[in-house]
Amino acid sequence: MRYEVWEKLAHKYNNLWVQKYSLGPTRREVKKIVLPLLEKNDQLKILDIGCGTGQLIKEISEQYHEVSYLGIDVAENMIQIAKDSNNGSNINFRAASIESFESNDKYDIIMCMHAFPYFPNKEEMLKKISGMCTDNGQVIIVNSSTNSLKDLIINFFLKATTSKAKYLSIKEMKKLFDMANLKVKNIHVIRERFYMPTIALFHTER
Repeated sequence: MRYEVWEKLAHKYNNLWVQKYSLGPTRREVKKIVLPLLEKNDQLKILDIGCGTGQLIKEISEQYHEVSYLGIDVAENMIQIAKDSNNGSNINFRAASIESFESNDKYDIIMCMHAFPYFPNKEEMLKKISGMCTDNGQVIIVNSSTNSLKDLIINFFLKATTSKAKYLSIKEMKKLFDMANLKVKNIHVIRERFYMPTIALFHTER
């Protein structure tokens, strides 16, 4: 089963050690971008791809209740925890991969935290994400990135603990954004500890 590892991780996901040094800092930095956008307009639609247990949506929705939120994830166990942890008619979760996800809606903010390396066809999926954006829609992608020998070694062991992944360099990611017609507004490196790989946050605009 392709996603079995994520189904098994679901009930311990919120307590994994990477929450402190990777996932938590990622949510902190993403909120620095998203919350000011919602302060200007709290009627936006947000899509979180690879939402896991819904932590990021929960943290944002606690401050902005009127926003429309949708989180998708391949692991049904993750989605069930996300549903149990989030309340509100404007907050929805769906078990789906980005490949199978279909929607007639357009989204003002699309977030993808640490799921992108697991997409089999990254160019095709990024074009799909771009097509789901509203005009001037914001796409925020964060993932481990391989830019040095150190990154290569750490990401090799990271991949061994999860599932098949490819951690692209910042240069490779920029090329993909260009092909998907997404303008890179900012690139920020999150580095909480020296033994963590480069975690690159890409803030782009349609």
